[in-house]
Amino acid sequence: MTSSEPDPHDANRTLAWRIPHRRTSGLDRWEPRGSAPPIPAGAYLDSVCADLLDVGLPSDMGHDLLEEEKTESCVKNGDSHPCPIGRDDVCLDDMFHDIFGDWPLTGDPILWDDIRSENSDDYVVPESDECDRFADVRTNCPGRNIPRQQAKKIDNAWLRSIAEQNEKYDARCQEILRQNEDADLPPVPLDVFPEATGLCVERGSYYHIEYMTHDTSTTNSDLGYSGPELMLQIFSLRLSSFSASYSCPISVYGVFAVRDVLEPLRNHVFNRSRDDPVTVDQDPFTLPLCSPCRGMYIPYDQVLLEVDLWIKKEGDGSADQKLLSKYLELDVRTEGDGFIYGCIPGDTVSLEIDCAYLTKSVEAVIEVSAEVSRPCHVRFVAFSSGYDDEIVLFNGKFTGEKVFKHVVAVKAERELKVQLEVEESVFQWTFQGGNAGPLSSPDDSTLKYGQFDVGVCFYPSTG
Repeated sequence: MTSSEPDPHDANRTLAWRIPHRRTSGLDRWEPRGSAPPIPAGAYLDSVCADLLDVGLPSDMGHDLLEEEKTESCVKNGDSHPCPIGRDDVCLDDMFHDIFGDWPLTGDPILWDDIRSENSDDYVVPESDECDRFADVRTNCPGRNIPRQQAKKIDNAWLRSIAEQNEKYDARCQEILRQNEDADLPPVPLDVFPEATGLCVERGSYYHIEYMTHDTSTTNSDLGYSGPELMLQIFSLRLSSFSASYSCPISVYGVFAVRDVLEPLRNHVFNRSRDDPVTVDQDPFTLPLCSPCRGMYIPYDQVLLEVDLWIKKEGDGSADQKLLSKYLELDVRTEGDGFIYGCIPGDTVSLEIDCAYLTKSVEAVIEVSAEVSRPCHVRFVAFSSGYDDEIVLFNGKFTGEKVFKHVVAVKAERELKVQLEVEESVFQWTFQGGNAGPLSSPDDSTLKYGQFDVGVCFYPSTG
């Protein structure tokens, strides 16, 4: 992989390189018409239009889609959250008629086998020196096996599928709001990458190369920045909407990982081997998360999410079933903090993700050493004044002695609270960067259950 020069405008950024990035996806999220809370933005129309120009699609959409996405600050309870401005002036039907002519947005799906087998001169892509530079780069991208002539057709099919997904979601929200204007809306379907994009087929610098998806090793835990950065914090992952073909309980294993530009290798948030699967006994089901090995950074607005989940079957693994395997890129161009409640759609199940992107944040490494006097159920969670959601550090039966660490993102100079819940009692420690030791800690009443020591190290130090 070829690295480029560090950001010349920020002398404090160290250890990171900028991966040349080319957006190839995205349709704007919009507010449902009527009185409803805004739906979080998922991607960017300006990126789409730039990519449509790249693949030779019409640039005049009939609407001003090339202007930068407009955002406004939704101030609530003193916090500022970026959110999209409604695009009631943009009609999806009109927009995609301009792009695709009379092609329907719905109908029979386009299958990858069909694309591979067709050889239409209508989709000839001229060879380019830029794309050929990456022709010999190691990658696991299946697009290398698809004729270049299919590049535009693949992108067209991808955009049509995104449009249909968004229209269905919009209609679902409208139906919910017609019945109850105050109802909670379902998670936003996130735009996942297809098996291969047009740029993959053209042998360009696509996401497989940019994020080194062929390399399944874990990122270096010692990497970080010398100052506060834009960071990602994942609160929960929840499997939902199982196909009727599945009946609980089922055993699930696999990974959910984040790849950032600091080092685009796996930073696991969920990681279970086939020998240690999770028993999913209900729908929906919240996956037990592990600690990332380091902070998850978004210094250049994008970060790749990788999910690869399998159902364990009897035998040597040859009969195991793929549950969900996707790549998607979060694009969080923003000047403020924001929250994402979205879902990664699949054919037989969806994965709901609840996360936040936090500006000017640092890593907090929580270290817990505990020894209980008798077996009991123990729950450790963390909170920060930068967000209300809890981060589950440990939740389960506790026996004997245990030591563990967990890495979380915290706004610089904000407080971090670590809470212990054991039987009917609740205890809390409070920490803040720049202070040695806790600002507050429980009294000796914790000794009733055992010995609990909690410490936090902030990186970089904000003191």
